[in-house]
Formats: sequence, structure tokens, C-alpha cells
Amino acid sequence: MTINHFWRGNRIRLRAIEQKDLDRVIHSFEDVDTEVERYESEVPFPLSREQDRDGLEALRKREPGDDSFFWIIENLEGEVVGYINTFDCERRPGVFKYAIALQQPFWGRGYAREAITIVLRYYFRELRYQKLTAMVYSFNERSLRMHEKLGFTFEGRLRRTVYTNGQYYDHIFFGMTKEEFDVLDPPQALWQDTQYVIQPPAST
Repeated sequence: MTINHFWRGNRIRLRAIEQKDLDRVIHSFEDVDTEVERYESEVPFPLSREQDRDGLEALRKREPGDDSFFWIIENLEGEVVGYINTFDCERRPGVFKYAIALQQPFWGRGYAREAITIVLRYYFRELRYQKLTAMVYSFNERSLRMHEKLGFTFEGRLRRTVYTNGQYYDHIFFGMTKEEFDVLDPPQALWQDTQYVIQPPAST
């Protein structure tokens, strides 16, 4: 029998934070990559191992308040390659946002595309969300190209809202609706047998 695991793709699997990660992730982003930090948010003050561990521990123990979640991304060899998390999840209008970061040695392998696709399947088809917004810094050309290739729609630009490396940059906004996603990734039917007929009860 073939086991179909929702959180496992062809290249990666998504999982919750585990105890073993507290000593390994994200500062087994051990040698901090400044380029990755800029793509995530900003270049921060240095954190101690204890601070890094405490931050990850807080995420692991966070009580669910909405549908926000933090996944570790592993490749199928069991290597931690990055993370993806959802936030600003608003159930009433059915909208949410996400952020994703991969360690640089794992760029260009299709891991981000697959992680994003799995998360969108879950939010659109299991939690009944209908719209995703993604924000990308204008200097992050790799992410801009990836969102375009994934079929996201450019929705706008906030000028000069990011500052790093002595310059101002823009926030670029992309969006995708459930209907647009279903065209790109058609949902599979759970049951194909169209010949099944409910028989009326036998008369007595």
C-alpha cells in the first residue's frame, strides 16, 4: 500500500520544531549568512546561543491562537534546509501571509517551491483560506523571480520602506487566490468511482 503523507513532497518534508532543533536550528545557520539575514528581515545585533535557543523554544511551545504556524523544512536526506512560517492569518476574510528562508547551500534545488505549494494546499483546501499575500524586498531578485515563476500576481510596491547596506529599498507585494492556485495545482479527487449507487432498502 502506498502511503500518501500530506507534509512530504518529492524533495522535502515539512515538520514541527522538535527538541533536537533547539541546539541545531536556526543557529546551525551556525555561521550566520548576512545575505540570508537581509532577505529575511534585517541584519540584527548578534544573539547568544542561549537567546537563539530561547527564541526557538518559544516558537515550539507557543499555544495556538490563530492558524499561524512555523515549519522546519528538511530534505529527504534529513538535512534541515530552512523554514517556512505563516502569519497574519485572518479567518473571517480568509487571508494570510507567509515567510520562507533557506540556507544558501540549498538554493536553486526547488525546495522553496515545493514547501510553498504544500503550505498553500493546506491553507486553501483544508483551512478554507482564499487569498495569500507575499512580501518581498526589492533587492531580493531570486525571490522575485521565484514568485513570478510560481504564478503569483504582482499587486503593488511600497517605495523606500526597507533600509539596509546604506540604501532604501521597496516592499514588493504578490498575491495568489485559491482559484488561481487550483489552476496551477489542480486538486485531486479523493474518490473516482462514479458508478457507485446507493441501493434502496429492501421492502418487507
